[in-house]
Amino acid sequence: MATFIRWTFWLLSFIPSTWAVAIGRGFARVMIFCNVDSHRISKINVDHCFVDKSAAERKQIVFNSLAQTALLPIEFAHLLHRPIEQLMSRINTVQGEDLLREAWAEGNGVLMLMPHFGCWEFMSLYLGSDYSVSALYTPPNLAALEPTILRARERQGATLFPTSAAGLRGLVRGMKAGHVVVLLPDQVPTGETGGIMSKFFDREALTMSLARRIAKVGKPKIIMACAWREIDTKGINYNISFELPEAGISSQEDEIYAAALNNSVQKIVEKDFAQYQWSYKRFRRLGLDKEDIYRRQ
Repeated sequence: MATFIRWTFWLLSFIPSTWAVAIGRGFARVMIFCNVDSHRISKINVDHCFVDKSAAERKQIVFNSLAQTALLPIEFAHLLHRPIEQLMSRINTVQGEDLLREAWAEGNGVLMLMPHFGCWEFMSLYLGSDYSVSALYTPPNLAALEPTILRARERQGATLFPTSAAGLRGLVRGMKAGHVVVLLPDQVPTGETGGIMSKFFDREALTMSLARRIAKVGKPKIIMACAWREIDTKGINYNISFELPEAGISSQEDEIYAAALNNSVQKIVEKDFAQYQWSYKRFRRLGLDKEDIYRRQ
């Protein structure tokens, strides 16, 4: 299986980004026609968050989001096999880089919060050229896929830790060493004490407390980051952005911290609704007394 996966990504790496866009849109139509889980969950999330939009507008967001998500395997193959110089040449703009450089120069580490938006995989390649990076990853359900994922994400020198107690200890060591520590702030936490209930797009969502816990290790600067696509007739290029989160993210009060975190993520999503991964079950684990919006009827 591992050999098959390696060859699959090698073959995918030859697909031009212009073709990838058409392939992504084709896959989106198939996912909608077959009503696969990615479509079903995306529709639930978009309907849940955008009640003020028309049915046609919500339908378009779902289609565009699925088409963008379908690009990820091909983009991942490019990140794994294409020359680094070629990949870096596809960066159109870098906004707020001075924030990152100034934070890095302080020597206290940087806590970078990067949601499921755009091609977040591209950020490891960009950061690895100039910064020491530590990040968490969730081991895939298919174990044979794990070595390929790690190889791509560690290509520029990033250090990856699994989402486990040992992995968190590794992340803390990275922060103490002054690394750029990357977290996906819109991941739904596990465990009874892992999260805080707060609003995301005006809907209750269990919000991670891990970012605040990691921020207590030393005095790191907290920065929001994203890498999003710019698609035109020439294919796919990327814009990278670094920006400060809402000030309340440093609060010790749960409600203020969680609201600031979610608002900062929402600000990034609003750059382009279609580039957010709406197929992720963001509104789960709300408690036994709350409706499970993902339950099949």
